[in-house]
Amino acid sequence: MRRVYLEITPFFPTKESFRGPYIYDQVKAIERNSDFEVVVVKVVSAFSNEEAVYEYQGVKVYNFKVLDIPSSILPGLFHKINLMRFERFLKERVGLLPKQIAFIHSHVAYPAGAIGADFGRKHRIKNFIQHHGLDVMQLSNGRLLKGKAREWNNSFIKNRFLKSVNGTDLNIGVSQKVLDELQKIEGFSNSNTYVLYNGVNTKKFFKKEVEKDYRFTIGCIGNFWKIKDQITLLKALNILVNEKGIENIKVIFVGSGPTLEECKSYVQQKSLNNFVQFQNEIDHTELNDFYNSLDLFVLPSYYEALGCVYTEALQVGIPVIAVKGQGIEELIKNGDRDTFLIDKSDTIQMSKLIHNFFEKNSVPTISYKLDIDSFISTFVNEIKRV
Repeated sequence: MRRVYLEITPFFPTKESFRGPYIYDQVKAIERNSDFEVVVVKVVSAFSNEEAVYEYQGVKVYNFKVLDIPSSILPGLFHKINLMRFERFLKERVGLLPKQIAFIHSHVAYPAGAIGADFGRKHRIKNFIQHHGLDVMQLSNGRLLKGKAREWNNSFIKNRFLKSVNGTDLNIGVSQKVLDELQKIEGFSNSNTYVLYNGVNTKKFFKKEVEKDYRFTIGCIGNFWKIKDQITLLKALNILVNEKGIENIKVIFVGSGPTLEECKSYVQQKSLNNFVQFQNEIDHTELNDFYNSLDLFVLPSYYEALGCVYTEALQVGIPVIAVKGQGIEELIKNGDRDTFLIDKSDTIQMSKLIHNFFEKNSVPTISYKLDIDSFISTFVNEIKRV
């Protein structure tokens, strides 16, 4: 029997939700680039109504229900109980014994990271925690606690999660920026780190001929949160349309969230209705066509660990505009940084960069090789030396 590579994750796609596509791509890439049998355990709320076991595009997923107080209040309070339940779950539901597991790869600090690290240490299994966001300790989770109660809760979280990130064999960041945030945490002392960029599945994202609009088309995909800063793109568009008199341009926004209404109101106020299109989502099977229909991809997010939307656009051959100092800057070639990156919320700078692309009247030839198989192949060879 092949040794098992156990992935523990709080997100993985289902037929109803596409949340966590990168984990799916990672699982398939590990299968292609190693001799491991990959087993996926998805940690879900005790109140989840997801089926216990499901299959998604050839990957079987086992759901493990974690006992926790809702809204991230004292997360990990029942950690020891969950650990005992997890071991029994692996044996009885998955049919997996510790001696069969070669590596445990958990995603985010809690609950997956804590469970994977502590289970791994107990059974002397090499284990890793992969961090996907800049809020490494997940202190912004939950909405109920305020003021002193939230401060005390965050202190509880740090004390709990530090044991996991300090005790794991390897902390993985989707960018160096993520690992830099981890290093800033008081009490963090684990020197074993590795950057594993979110590579692109080149069978899903590739350059192809599609029907394009006659207008210069900008795409923007992202939740409408303040940190995503879509309003900066709209203000730059206003400069181009109402001050420079450009008419042959449009922006397509994809996403939903609390700042959407603010953005729609701005469009109305500035009479930009003919230049802006909003849509809630794009089916993941249509994303490649969407990227290929663009002349430029823009997301002015100023709190971004990496951003798969940037790498997907780049892999397709579409130039991007992002914000300096974010994870994606690590993958932008030095020669492209002056034309691809702006300062946070700098509408003037953004309007100038967009105008430069617009005046060229054609998409520049760019070449980015962000194939997930390349990243994973190197990673698999590296962990064998951990």
